[in-house]
Amino acid sequence: MMNLTGRRSAAGGGVVLILRFGLGAVLNYGFGVALAWLLTPADFGAVSVLQNVQFLAAMIMAAGFPWALAAIIARDDDPAVVAATYRAAFLGNAAIGLVLATAFVAAQAGRAVIPAASALTVGCVTVMILVLSVTSALGGGLQGERRFDGYGVMQISEIAIKVVVAVVLVGLLHQGVGGVAASFLIGAVLSAAIGVRALRDRRPGRGPVAWRATSRRAVSMGTASSAFGVMLAVDVIALSVLGQGHGVTASAVALYQAASVLARAPYFVGDALSNAIFPFVAGARSDHEVDGWFRAAFRWVPLALVPLQLVLIVAPGPALRLLFPAHYAQAATVMRVLTVGALGLIAMDMLLKTLNAREVRAVARWVPAALLVEVVALTLLVPRWGIIGAAVAFCAGTWTGAAALARLYARRYRPRWVDMRTAARYVLALLPLTALLVVAERAPEPVALLAIAAGLAVYAVGAIRLRLLRDQDIERALTALRRLRPRRRVLPS
Repeated sequence: MMNLTGRRSAAGGGVVLILRFGLGAVLNYGFGVALAWLLTPADFGAVSVLQNVQFLAAMIMAAGFPWALAAIIARDDDPAVVAATYRAAFLGNAAIGLVLATAFVAAQAGRAVIPAASALTVGCVTVMILVLSVTSALGGGLQGERRFDGYGVMQISEIAIKVVVAVVLVGLLHQGVGGVAASFLIGAVLSAAIGVRALRDRRPGRGPVAWRATSRRAVSMGTASSAFGVMLAVDVIALSVLGQGHGVTASAVALYQAASVLARAPYFVGDALSNAIFPFVAGARSDHEVDGWFRAAFRWVPLALVPLQLVLIVAPGPALRLLFPAHYAQAATVMRVLTVGALGLIAMDMLLKTLNAREVRAVARWVPAALLVEVVALTLLVPRWGIIGAAVAFCAGTWTGAAALARLYARRYRPRWVDMRTAARYVLALLPLTALLVVAERAPEPVALLAIAAGLAVYAVGAIRLRLLRDQDIERALTALRRLRPRRRVLPS
């Protein structure tokens, strides 16, 4: 049972956020696929840029003040300090939202970031950015308070409302790109209302603002996280801007977006896991405890996410043919490259949030450096190779960042490495899956889907039999799923 103001453990919170991802993925990816069928390739390309503008703004505004707020709530038991931090986080995010909205209007007027955008589209996106500044701060508060139910409901509601409104405006009323922009705005407004309700007993009134302490943390954490958010969206935006005059049409951007929708899906599972452990890492009392939380989340990357990514690398054709119109099948090569980059993205995200939770300042240098690698690569490769160049640049940026943060983490926390026997058992479990995926890529549609399903089932059985998936892992997952009702706890006033 969901309780917007109830608190959860890391396991329970992780389950809630992953369930949120599961439902959100069905809605979000179903929404993307539906738009690919409802819109022309040119309009779908424009919507792809619009989505990435929204995503970029949301990531930047979630990067600094919300994470600082979550960290302080997790560490400080003084109600006065927490209340002053709430005020600083909301005011700081409002200022950032105003700057981003102004920057978008200026950029759209000068270079047409969203191709052929109407005044309605520009207006909706501008107001949406301002609303997202509020929802991002609310999300930080909910995460720090460990109100994962409220956090999940707020995010799912935004997606669900957006989907319903867009289907009506685009599918029934044929409003095109403007209808999609309006649906994004309506979803953001109603999501913010839910977040306000979920934090209704924690909203501070008038009082002192912890501006200096919160801003210092926000800048330290936000520099890296903002750069990370830019890395997630800059490739599509660069295709629209840098590709002008080099043969990159809106239809080509649509192909890239179709590949990206599938390639980056596993990232959001990793994002849910890292969000769930953040307050516990922030409150950890030793380096050993920090590493324990990180390993508990990260071990699911090779166990659960890499097999799914292997499907997209070895057999991208069946997934594209199943979900998108026929002409999107030519995005297979791009999807392979993007999937490799997405694995680096997952590792980078989990390392970044762990290090940010401990306020490791060096991340503020390394993540912008990784972004610089991606931007330089985009500048050089998009005019020459188009969408393939953008995918290669994305891959270069994410793996540069993952390698740099892994080195930083290893130096600070000295984690235990996986032994060779475990690695060999893991490779052995993947071999049957890989073989069946090779068959699936060359087989007709029904046989291909059966081969993929069989391969994943064989891998799951092998992971259990080879002791990669331990009994306690299964028991913990089942226990967490049973605990749908949060424990009643006395909340600080």
